[in-house]
Amino acid sequence: MNESRQTLFGSYDLAFMRRALDLSRKGRFSVSPNPRVGCVIVREPSASADGIFRVIGEGFHLRKGLPHAERVALDSCAEDPRGSTLFVTLEPCCHHGATPPCTEAILKAGIRRVVAATTDPFPQVAGQGIKWLRNHGVQVDVGLLEDEARFENRYFLHRHEIGLPWVILKAAVSLDGKLSTATGQSKWITGEEARTHVHSLRAEVDAILVGVGTVLTDDPLLTARPSVSEIHDWKPTIRVVLDPQGLISSSSRLLKTAKDSPVWIFLADSVSPSQKERIETAGARVDFVSCSDEKLDLIQILRRLAEANILSLLVEGGGNVHTSFLENQLVNEVAIYIAPVLVGGKPSPTFYMGQGVSTMKEAPRLERVNRRLLGPDTLIRGILKWKL
Repeated sequence: MNESRQTLFGSYDLAFMRRALDLSRKGRFSVSPNPRVGCVIVREPSASADGIFRVIGEGFHLRKGLPHAERVALDSCAEDPRGSTLFVTLEPCCHHGATPPCTEAILKAGIRRVVAATTDPFPQVAGQGIKWLRNHGVQVDVGLLEDEARFENRYFLHRHEIGLPWVILKAAVSLDGKLSTATGQSKWITGEEARTHVHSLRAEVDAILVGVGTVLTDDPLLTARPSVSEIHDWKPTIRVVLDPQGLISSSSRLLKTAKDSPVWIFLADSVSPSQKERIETAGARVDFVSCSDEKLDLIQILRRLAEANILSLLVEGGGNVHTSFLENQLVNEVAIYIAPVLVGGKPSPTFYMGQGVSTMKEAPRLERVNRRLLGPDTLIRGILKWKL
């Protein structure tokens, strides 16, 4: 934003905002559909008896309905916060929702200065929190580590700015890019460490999506079982299946567990109501969407998911589903687990089939690429930038 370019931030400001960003990540498994927010309250040297910067309170937002990060930080203060600076990764709210406005709590606490990493696109905030604080005499500086803050909140921001969930394509492939052998065998391409990491990724998103072919072949549960050591709270992940013809079996593990962990099936609008009733009886939610050439309308599906407050979607396959999302340029991020094994064979599927690109200039590339070794395997994760 323009005003952020005009603000000079000091090295201490950077350090405290980085701490706030670290805190915001602690809510990543539970906070959706709310944003990830961290907050640090600092007593500056001019207001401190010992003449040094001191953190007197901090907090993060854990779950919708619980106190926001600013209130958690204020409540944790070891001393009176009057005259202090409050660092927060997202503009403070100014409306009555599940919790009272944070702006009022900030003013009541006597905070002198607020440093916000970025504005909140949520319609009931959208700059009004900053305006309210300034109108009541609080100094507000915006834009410190804005790119990092927007990246941490990319699911929330994409949903409220674009109107669709943030889509992550996940695949486990061999060194030559194969999802399975020509006979369909894929257990296991990657090792135990990579498969364990997948559960953390699943727990971080709101929904996991596969095609019915994967359900018929592998009979997966698609549950998230993250390590207890890395979570402060956790919410169930919705399991989504694209099933144009209503082929999912009532004896599948997905439908057998639908009453315990949510399942959402999308059928073509030509499928009989009796099939819909059969699946609903098992406890799954069922929606009809338009279909062409046996392919469901992905935009319709993403809009339905967004309307249900699903901010992030992990597309796990199989190859045809991956390809459909890629060909429609609906993928925002990829997470590819690469195993040091060669599969070979022309019939062996990859996660990007179809026509592909004609020239390398047309090929979408990854930005903010992160590489991580997981035992013998490598995870490559990054933001996919499509050519206009």
